Amino acid sequence: MEYLVTGRQAKAIDTYTIEQTGIPSLVLMERASLCVAEEVQKTADQMHLPVVRIAVVCGSGNNGGDGIAAARILHERGLDVCIFLAGKREKMSADCQKQLAIAEKLSVPIGNGTDLSAYNIIIDAIFGIGLDRPVEGNYRDWITAINHAASCGSCIIAIDIPSGIHTDSGHVMGLAVRARKTVTFGYIKTGLVFYPGADYAGQVICRDIGFDPAARKAVGLQYITYTKDDCQRLPKRCADSNKGTYGHVLIIAGSKNMAGAAYFSALAAYRMGVGLVTVYTPESNRCILQQLLPEAVLKTYPDTQEDFSALPDLLKNYQAIVLGPGLGQGPAAENIVRTVTASDCQVPLIIDADALNILSKNRNWLSESMIPTVITPHMKELSRLTGHNIQYLKENLVQVCEAFTREYGVICIAKDTRTMIIDNFETIYINLSGNNGMSTGGSGDILTGMIAGLCGQHMPLNQAARLGVYLHGRAGDIAASNKGFHSMTASDVLNAIPELLKKITMN
Repeated sequence: MEYLVTGRQAKAIDTYTIEQTGIPSLVLMERASLCVAEEVQKTADQMHLPVVRIAVVCGSGNNGGDGIAAARILHERGLDVCIFLAGKREKMSADCQKQLAIAEKLSVPIGNGTDLSAYNIIIDAIFGIGLDRPVEGNYRDWITAINHAASCGSCIIAIDIPSGIHTDSGHVMGLAVRARKTVTFGYIKTGLVFYPGADYAGQVICRDIGFDPAARKAVGLQYITYTKDDCQRLPKRCADSNKGTYGHVLIIAGSKNMAGAAYFSALAAYRMGVGLVTVYTPESNRCILQQLLPEAVLKTYPDTQEDFSALPDLLKNYQAIVLGPGLGQGPAAENIVRTVTASDCQVPLIIDADALNILSKNRNWLSESMIPTVITPHMKELSRLTGHNIQYLKENLVQVCEAFTREYGVICIAKDTRTMIIDNFETIYINLSGNNGMSTGGSGDILTGMIAGLCGQHMPLNQAARLGVYLHGRAGDIAASNKGFHSMTASDVLNAIPELLKKITMN
């Protein structure tokens, strides 16, 4: 597990380290600059250029100081490097002024104008994490010059975050540097993982410069993400076991001509290791599902049935329940959703797809429910649930989801380019696995089944949500490597789960 930080939190960690640990700010700056210089040297070696010329475009804050120090280090190593001052000398921070004075004493070249055409590596050290308003004036000219050089083949390396990208949201503040690489320090900034910031950042390299580990707790970091190490959270299997050991999941899904969603969810649950899956679906799906998934137990009801009063007794026999994939939004589906949410069942409930759309018209059913619940809306479904348009959601996702989870007592998996999980705990999960090839029908049904499969094996609901989302993305990455982004389907993601889990459990 790794922590991500906002701009405010990054500054607080820096301040804590300086004040509580006693490491001077110039020492931290020197460490950061060494990291940048090392990455620039590595990049230059990889480019195999006959002549390497490096420009460092520096602002007047500490990000500019990092750039000036990196230029001095590269100059001392014999590289052809030139400093360009985008910020005014009189407005430089104290540390930036000190670095410039040192560079001048060591005769590091300082250029004039904004012509960067002669340089094949350009270091962006203009703003860093301090930008809180649109880029204007002279700075726009410099960012335009950097991007023009990039379009002509120059490699752009940003320090901490590309200039013009909002540190928290990843939004473009009028104009931003398009970097090939970004070297950041201590913790990855949220603006480097949210889009469009992630596109502008290129490859993100996070380097340790000696921040006090105690600062994390003192500052109260809230954003987390999973890495490959978190795959070890997968439920363990033991030799002395049977199907009952690994739980029983109920999938309430499907409607006439919509058997595929039930199939995807059920097989995904099996793929995650659950012992047994029962599918509750209309009778018209029986033959299809028996052929597609003979491993599943089927409990069917007549396509015309409207009375589901016997359903609550069924719910208590399982370790996890899925409600919604392919369910439809007719009277029968509404009755099922109402019956399930009104039951006194305490089995973890994962609500998706059509059930969410039904609940968007009957939000009181959700607020009255006492069942531990996770909802998995994409942006359109979340818009219906909350009453906010998609643009507003994208700009205020955390605030909206936090308010929704508090009001309705659910865990919210907000599915988007960067899926976020917001619950009633102190942390917010941001998922970094997955790819655009997963934007295809059936992918959400698979995620729902994967989470249910983990819950069925007695994993706590919030942990199952995080791990399920992460592994779903990892399976999607395998599918993309096998099929390509354009051609992959939900079935490819489903079929990649065994390959993924084999890698995890056999290593």
